[in-house]
Amino acid sequence: MADGLAEHCPMSLSEALNQPISFEAFYYESPTWEQRKKVLKAEAEKHNTLIKIGNAIIKGLGNIANSH
Repeated sequence: MADGLAEHCPMSLSEALNQPISFEAFYYESPTWEQRKKVLKAEAEKHNTLIKIGNAIIKGLGNIANSH
């Protein structure tokens, strides 16, 4: 992540040291953040898919139990 930020927000060390402590404005405007959002979205979709599969299995087991 830091490598991507350094690549897309080039500045000298002295410029960096003169910046406020928070670099979030640079980060959230950078392509690195856009890339990170894609990763976070993919992880969330994967997690949601696993939950849906788990719910379907539980529902199926419940249906089997109720039919006997």
